[in-house]
Amino acid sequence: MSLERHSEKSAHRDCEICGGKAAFSAFHAKGLNEGDPAFRVIRCPDCGYGWIDPSPADHEIGRWYPKEYYGKENVRFNKVFELLTRWFRRRRASEVARRVAVGRVLDVGCGRGLILGTLKEMGFESHGVELSEDSAWHAKNKMGAIMHVGPFVETKLEPESFEAIIFWHSLEHFRDPVAALKHAHKLLKKGGLLVVAVPNSDSLQAKVFRSDWFHLDVPRHYVHFGSRSLELLLDGAGFKIETATHFCFEQNPYGWLQSAYNALEMEWNLLYTILKNRSARMTSVREHPFQAILIMALLPVLLPMSLVMTLVEAAFRQGGTIETYSFKE
Repeated sequence: MSLERHSEKSAHRDCEICGGKAAFSAFHAKGLNEGDPAFRVIRCPDCGYGWIDPSPADHEIGRWYPKEYYGKENVRFNKVFELLTRWFRRRRASEVARRVAVGRVLDVGCGRGLILGTLKEMGFESHGVELSEDSAWHAKNKMGAIMHVGPFVETKLEPESFEAIIFWHSLEHFRDPVAALKHAHKLLKKGGLLVVAVPNSDSLQAKVFRSDWFHLDVPRHYVHFGSRSLELLLDGAGFKIETATHFCFEQNPYGWLQSAYNALEMEWNLLYTILKNRSARMTSVREHPFQAILIMALLPVLLPMSLVMTLVEAAFRQGGTIETYSFKE
């Protein structure tokens, strides 16, 4: 993202990560639905933390999470990509399991609970948090996780009772990530593991594509982290980072690929729609046949480019996502 100052001034709000007072409007974001308000991404120039303005109220945000967002029985992708997704989730579970002793684990915003299902098979007591019974259905009924429905910071869980807590691309969905990590700190045992993965708003792909960046996902993503702001957030909440990686084969090549199509002014995230299970599509592919054909025609060119750029951005520690493994001090 560009850090050029914009002529528009944001509503006064100090940065909740570093306390900076010079926040500015970095650019206008594209709404997901017709009729969306003109969202702006506000940035702190001191640490790079960002947030959206205006921020939808709690009773309004459900508009951007229709039933199609989850798909029938929470299955989002076609069969091939479902297999890939499950393979990636098994790898994530293995990363957790090799860092902590078998015990209780909590996945905040666990979605379908694929990580929890694998951890349960490994002997862990798997707990998950989701906001609604619909979004918790798969994790509870298919993965066998113990589910807690409602806002994470209001969950009545025993302090210092978890070996590990996971925020796998969920922390950016919190209006107040500071409160979320403080609550996680309270629930973790001393020396417990905190896993956080978020889109990197300081990444090379974010700077290139700005409002067309796939991982921006406004307004579902209330906040936006770069390396500096995430490090300050974790440190302030009482966590010590052991590992931070900028390479993610699951997320980063696709970030380049879909963002490139968005920049070509095709139907928003149309490739993502094509890859989805029909029950999870919020746009009909049949309404955009020529664009769908063009997407497939450009794939032999754009896919290799996205793979190369993923390696380049990771080498400069500006990957499209950041994955951190931290321990409670």
